[in-house]
Amino acid sequence: MMTPHSVRQLLEVFSLFRQNLAAGTPLRSSYTKAVHAVAQQYSVTYQTIGDGCRRRLGLHDISNLYELLAAWAKGDARPLLRQLKEHSVDAAHADIDAFFAAIPSGVSSHREPLLISAPREETETVSFRLSATDARLLRVLAELERSSVGEVAARMVALSVREQIKVAAQELLQA
Repeated sequence: MMTPHSVRQLLEVFSLFRQNLAAGTPLRSSYTKAVHAVAQQYSVTYQTIGDGCRRRLGLHDISNLYELLAAWAKGDARPLLRQLKEHSVDAAHADIDAFFAAIPSGVSSHREPLLISAPREETETVSFRLSATDARLLRVLAELERSSVGEVAARMVALSVREQIKVAAQELLQA
């Protein structure tokens, strides 16, 4: 099972892959360039990152990865998302969900690099326990919204935290 660190490396590869592809680089070259860039960034070999993109994802051949990447580029992230989650520890799932929520499916047809207007907010993984009943309700809600449990929980917690900090700040001002 991949650790959150390994998953973040793969997500960086996938992000660079998408940028290369959007700039008009062919699929295989887009992937190769991305792997080389991430390997250089982490001062590891190309093979180390490439291994994470294939063997650690439970893929038998590089062509399996190309199929997942092609499907994602055409707008279907589900197979790649599923493969990532099946082969990573639960603590990495929030990063995976955040990545796929931030990057739209499909690649733009124009041949310019993707421009991101605002920097992506840094995320942090937090775990917590729910009662069995609340956990089941959360899963039902995620299913109804056609989303992942992690995405729904992260959104709900973020909203609640923001509301609670407003209440706490008002109480401090009134004291």
